[in-house]
Order: sequence, then structure tokens, then C-alpha cells
Amino acid sequence: MAWKLWKTEKRHNEMRSWPSGTHESLKQLLDMYLGRDAAPFASWAAPGITFMPDIEPLARDGVRGYQLALWFWFFAEKHGTIVAKMVRESFCLLADTMQPSSGDKIDALLDLENRLAHSVEAISAEQRAFRQEGLSVELPMEFFLATGLLRLAPDSPYAGNEGASLQGNDYKLADCFRHATEEALAVFRPMIDAVDFDAKSLPNWRWSAHPGAAERHLQRRHNNPLFPLHRQMVTAHEVYEARLADAQALQDIRNELNEVSRSFSQTIELPLNWQSYLEGYRDHVDRLDERRLVAGGQSASLSDAIAKLRADILTTWRASIHKNRHSLATLEQEEAKRTERRTLLYGCDWTAQLLSHGSLIPPEEVVPALLSESPSELEKAVTGLQAEPRLHETLAQCCATAHRLVNELRAAGHNFPDIGDKLRILDGAPGQLPA
Repeated sequence: MAWKLWKTEKRHNEMRSWPSGTHESLKQLLDMYLGRDAAPFASWAAPGITFMPDIEPLARDGVRGYQLALWFWFFAEKHGTIVAKMVRESFCLLADTMQPSSGDKIDALLDLENRLAHSVEAISAEQRAFRQEGLSVELPMEFFLATGLLRLAPDSPYAGNEGASLQGNDYKLADCFRHATEEALAVFRPMIDAVDFDAKSLPNWRWSAHPGAAERHLQRRHNNPLFPLHRQMVTAHEVYEARLADAQALQDIRNELNEVSRSFSQTIELPLNWQSYLEGYRDHVDRLDERRLVAGGQSASLSDAIAKLRADILTTWRASIHKNRHSLATLEQEEAKRTERRTLLYGCDWTAQLLSHGSLIPPEEVVPALLSESPSELEKAVTGLQAEPRLHETLAQCCATAHRLVNELRAAGHNFPDIGDKLRILDGAPGQLPA
């Protein structure tokens, strides 16, 4: 969170012993959330506030969800966002064991609370203020949380109808958000103060929707008979370490990109050897983009920043040769070749990671990793390998090793979905998926 939506004053609360273990703390939090009478969730409504039957479930779930989100925001303040995300995943999976299918509902509710909080963060002080009887009055943040919930929640009777009157429910709900926040702070501050983080204590996790390279290889290995038995076992601690490494890889690229961008922006006049000068910048930026593709993960904003700097470099280049049609044509042809090569060699996670310096795929796991890809991704990998003459021998070795590995595992009684299709892709021509 960029800034806190909650007040910092501490309220006196009775002394209570809180667990220090991560998993034990999550179990206690879940018991509190699912229980009917446990603080702070039981005190979600401000004193004297009631809602009509069609609004009360929305108000109750929205405010209680906000209280729950506060716990994870506090946890992120203490231990970092990567840890908080992993703990949240474990919490939702734990909820499923208590009440089947409740984990996805809680996860969706927390996503909604995050969107509400971020939308409120974007509201300026001027937007919060209005004039009443000549005086400037600033609406509290809780008011915008309330209106956001009433307008954005999928099950709200006001959803999709911006012009509908909220019938005073926004003001009542704002009171509930304020009251519930105070109740949550009194309980969660000492609770979070007590809890430490140890990834080894987490019994489970969810794989990231867009895993980085380190996490992706753990995902390939996990319970996968294509890998040796000892490599099939993956722990929450390994996943945590992988996510840290993946985040650091992207941060290193961002830092280097910022330095390159700053250096290029300081160029006032091109030197006499301007072409090699611009080629150097373009090549550097392209290497950064290749590293981004190897690193994987959620890197859309980094991709946009790289593309912008690259466009600035090429704009300068084209402006320098705009009167030379032959040079312009040569540049465009070279750009097309670079784009094609990048698509072939970095269009598949496996190929990108295989070709990177210090690959996260050990040599003995190259083929199991390749066979762990989907048929469509495998075809991309084969197409990329066949497009590079220097990689033809690698492809032949992968094909032979894949057949040998699959035969051994089949003899041991293992069956794999799509394995026949994958072997045919390895044996056949690129661009032809089996019917």
C-alpha cells in the first residue's frame, strides 16, 4: 500500500497471548473470521447502524473483508509483499479445508478490497473536498471505500448503475468502515507484532499465475514423475526463496534499465560515430529485454519501459538517416530479423531459460523440463531450436533422450497426458501439431 488508510493511534486493549508461528496465526485468524462471535469481525457494524435486507449481506461481507485485508496489509508492512502474498495463499487453502470452496471466495473478496483501497489512494485531497455554507469540508476516506464497495461489488444492487441513488447507505457504510477499522487495529496490531514468518511452517501454497523462472522450474518438478523422486518434492520454503530470486532478477533489470535510460536521455548531440553509438544502446536494451523474458513473472510495466526506451533510440536513429532511403530500408530489415529471432528463441519459457547464462534448468533436467511444457509451448521450443543451426544437435539430443526417458517410465507403469503428441512434435516438422 502506498499509504495507510487507517489511523495510527493505538487503542488500549486487554492483554492477550498471540501465537508466534505463521501457520498457527493463520489458523487463529481463520477461526476468528469464520466464527460468529469473534472480535474484530463480529463488530463490523457501527453502533446503531442497520441496513435493509438487500444491503446487509453486502455491507457485512465488504466490511469484514476489509478487516481481513487489514491483517494482510499489516503483515506485508512487517514482512514484505512477497511473504504476505504467500501467507494469503496459504490462508485461502486453509479455508478450503474448513469450508470447501470458501478459499476462492475469500481470495476474490480480498482482491476486491485491494482494488477499493487502490482506488481510494488515487483520490486527491481536492477531490475529497466540497464547500458547505462557505466552508471547505473534506470527506473521510471511509466514505469513498463505502461508495466504491456499493458501486463495484458484483452482488451490489447498485453495480453497473452509476446514476442510481445510494439512499444513504454510503454514509452508513462509511461509519461501519471507520468503526470496523478501529476494532481491527486493536486486535491485529498485537497479533501481527507477535507473529514471525517461517516459510517452512506453511503446509501449502498456490503457484503464481505468472511465475518467474525459478518458481516455474519448481512448478515443473513438483510431483512430476519425469523428474527423479527427490526432485519431485518441493517445499514452501523453496517456493518462497524462488519468488525472492525472481523478484530480485526483475529489480536488477529495472535498475540497469534506469541507468541506461538516464545515460541516453543526457545525450545532447550525437558523436561522430553515431551509428555504433546508437547500436550500442540498442543492443544493451535488447539484452535487457532478453533477460526480462528469461526472468519471467509479471513484467508488463518493465516491458513497456524497455519498449519506450528502444523506440526513443530508433527514433533518433531514423532521424539521422531519414534522407537515405537505402539506410532506412537496411535498418528496417535488420529490425524485422531481430524481432523474428527474438520470437523464435524467447517465445517459450523453456527455450529462453535454456539459452540464458546461468540457466536455472540443470543439464540433467533439460529434457524432463521440456516434456513438462504443454504441446503448444513444446512446438514453440522445437521451432526455435530448428531455426538455429547451432542448436540442431541440441534438438537431436533432446529427442533421443526424451524417447529413452519416456520408454523407461512407461516400463515402470507411468502414464502421461499428451506424451505421445509431445514425442511426435519432437520428431516432426515445426508448425504441425498432431491432429
